[in-house]
Amino acid sequence: MIIFAASTLAVFFAAVSIVSGVSLALLVLTQDRSSTSNEGMAAFHRHLDALSDESREHLRSQLREAKQRQTRG
Repeated sequence: MIIFAASTLAVFFAAVSIVSGVSLALLVLTQDRSSTSNEGMAAFHRHLDALSDESREHLRSQLREAKQRQTRG
């Protein structure tokens, strides 16, 4: 009886493992691979441009103007 229960439990875990493995394989195979390395590099360069001094100059000027208005008022 104990051997039968142990083998049933082993078969159950084996079945769960097989179903999990097949599900994972299907997810990997059907994953959309639309992003290329060029798109990744373009996104990286956009990020760097957003951090550059030239791109933040308008924000700095707005902050200077707001500070001047506060000190006058």
